[in-house]
This record gives sequence, structure tokens and C-alpha cells, in this order.
Amino acid sequence: MAPNGIGKTTFARLLVNELEPDSGVVIPHGEVRISYKPQYVRDLAVKHSDKTVREYLAMAVGNDFMSKIIWPDLANGLSLTPPLMDRELSSLSGGELQRVVVAGSLLKDAEVYLLDEPMAYLDIEQRVRVASVIRRIIEERDVVALVIEHDITMIDYLSTSVMVFLGEPGRHGIAEPPTDLRTGMNEFLKNQDVTFRREPPGG
Repeated sequence: MAPNGIGKTTFARLLVNELEPDSGVVIPHGEVRISYKPQYVRDLAVKHSDKTVREYLAMAVGNDFMSKIIWPDLANGLSLTPPLMDRELSSLSGGELQRVVVAGSLLKDAEVYLLDEPMAYLDIEQRVRVASVIRRIIEERDVVALVIEHDITMIDYLSTSVMVFLGEPGRHGIAEPPTDLRTGMNEFLKNQDVTFRREPPGG
């Protein structure tokens, strides 16, 4: 949890070896399988503009992706309808493309799912559905998800622990160790100078 420009995406890209640190080292994760959904999904649409959704998922996951046990849950929860499957990536809206890329990430066999802003471009109803799918699949597979997200409500729904990033946007950021949801939320809100008050029932 952090404001924009504090280093969350840089942190994710370091974890998946897309970037090299300016100093120090990133401890190798060895044989841990990581499925990474990048922040900027439009880059994928440009790179694979001539591919349909079906062709993109087959390329990303394998031709048998529709036979995977989680496919019906994904197709329903992410609204991956038959007409959408035969459209080219370049024709998709931001929300449609987001759902396709999230599906591609979740279909992969991994131990850690690193999802950078999986709910960008989605309306509130779609966000709830996508969050529900992510949570259900992660729990059923008994794996780990590291989710970078700006919607504090969705973080509250999805998370069992949080990492708070402190610092100055655009200049430097410090990743605090993971902590429980309540402590992390309070620390984040305190640093944003935001206060919530719980009213008593009937108050």
C-alpha cells in the first residue's frame, strides 16, 4: 500500500528479474514458480495486436487452457464470453484487456502470483468479481498472491497481510515488512493523514 510513484511496480519488477537493482542484491527465489501480471496491459495488446484473445491465452498458457479445471470459474467470473474470445487484443477496451491478462496469469501453474494493479480500468462491479475470482483461486490452490492495488476496499477484501511503502513519491520509497491487515491499514492511513471513525450502532 502506498501512493503513486513510491516504487511498488519497481519492487515487483525486481522480484521477477525484469530490473537489476542499482545497489545490493535481490535474493534469488530459486525454483519458486512466479506468474507475473504487469501493470501496463496495453503494452501486451500492442505487442500481440494481431492475436485474438483465444490465441493470446493459448500462447501464454498452452493450447489446452480451456481444459484446465479453473477455466469455467475464470470464464464466468471474468466475463470471457465466446464473442470476446475471438476478438483481437487491439480491439479490446482497457477493462476487457485487463480481464484477459488477469486470466492468463491465473491460468499458469505457479506458486506465487504477482499481480500489478489487476483491477485498473474496471468498474466497481467488475472489481468485486475479479477480486472474488483471485481470492477463490488462490485459496483453492493454497498458493501465494502478491497484489499491487490502489483500491483500498479491494485490498481489505483480498488480503491477509499488507506491505506499506513509505517515502517521497518520485524520489525514494521504503518497503516495510509484511504486517497484519489492521496494523498495515492504520499505518498507511496515518501516513496519508486520513482518519476513520467507527460510529456506534444506531449512532
